[in-house]
Amino acid sequence: MQIEVKARTFFEVRMGGKRERELFRTRRIISINNIGFPAEPPPFSETFLTAENLLVLYFDDVDEGPNAMTPAQARAIADFACSGDPRPIIVHCSAGISRSGAVGEVLNWYFNRYLEDNQGDYQRFQIMHRDLVPNAHVRRLLLTEFQHDHEKLKAMMQKIRLRREGPKSGNTSLQGEKR
Repeated sequence: MQIEVKARTFFEVRMGGKRERELFRTRRIISINNIGFPAEPPPFSETFLTAENLLVLYFDDVDEGPNAMTPAQARAIADFACSGDPRPIIVHCSAGISRSGAVGEVLNWYFNRYLEDNQGDYQRFQIMHRDLVPNAHVRRLLLTEFQHDHEKLKAMMQKIRLRREGPKSGNTSLQGEKR
């Protein structure tokens, strides 16, 4: 599964245009925004703020305190990522390094190494995101969530794999029946 980490500006320059529409058509997006100073609204046009392929979260780049990521937010990310939608995922935060870096790193490891051995997508993420400095608190919460659901997720990945492959030629509805 392709996972990308981007800075907030990646979306800000696309807001309101054809490129924003294309992103929402072809990708799932996890938007991590600041609660504290400076508070940030999501960097998307009004049209897309309620899109089913957008998860908007608010937490700061801290390890503890009232503005830190919560277990409920980690659960929301796991549920969103494991929805069965085969589109690639883009994760963003302000700088695209720490919070989104932790989310991207965990998703990349989980989908491309743990659930299936997808060396291409795994290596692509590693090469494209060498400068990440993942937030340890975010990483820890997400890994805990994924440990809870690994069997459910293996089944979901099998469904995605089958959808990508499509029907095999020679497949008939009589397969498995005596002729």
